[in-house]
Amino acid sequence: MHTATEAAAQLTSRFPPRQRPMIEYPAAPAPAITCINRADIPAVAAVAAHYTQDEPVAGWLLPDRRRRPAALRAGFALLIEQALQNGFVDRLVGDRAVAIWLDRTRPLPAPGQLRRLQEECGPDSDAVLLLADIAAHHAPTVPHLHLAVLVAPDPADAAALLAHRQQRLDRVGVASFAYAANQVQLGALMDAGFQPSEALRLPAGPPLWPALRPAAQRLAVVGRPAAA
Repeated sequence: MHTATEAAAQLTSRFPPRQRPMIEYPAAPAPAITCINRADIPAVAAVAAHYTQDEPVAGWLLPDRRRRPAALRAGFALLIEQALQNGFVDRLVGDRAVAIWLDRTRPLPAPGQLRRLQEECGPDSDAVLLLADIAAHHAPTVPHLHLAVLVAPDPADAAALLAHRQQRLDRVGVASFAYAANQVQLGALMDAGFQPSEALRLPAGPPLWPALRPAAQRLAVVGRPAAA
């Protein structure tokens, strides 16, 4: 029986260091990422609500924990509707992760969902509107896609969703922007090339970290950027 040392010596004698055969392992398949349509809105909103209901920002927006899941589902459904009209919604097959992008490369149409938001969120709609105002005030002035929601419990899934959309953004020279709600999100954004600025704190609430990923090149954008 050959010892491990003898086996290594035989390999070295047969294949000098520069001539040893390279063992290639097949690359892991990339996660399947798809866009959604209106029929998918309830399921995707439920996934987003499930994974964000315990976040500090969710508690600040919706202090009543009993009402929070339903209100989050309703709010995310409205946001997804907006993204389907003026943006993109990317999800991993299996609904284990989702990214909601809003197109800020052109003026948005006048908001027509305020009344629906007030109906769905009731007394908490004021906090939602305040968050929207704060976010708009600190948003960059350059044309960009705003990553409004990134729900991905697995960091690898977050990286896959970010890379999927940013490859398309880089081809047309469009920046992207997001608010990180916690250190894990901030790390995922920084790994994807986002550059954070100083944290801002919600009134009597948790911090948010604005982060911008600059455009890869300066090209004119015509119509919707980065179509899937």
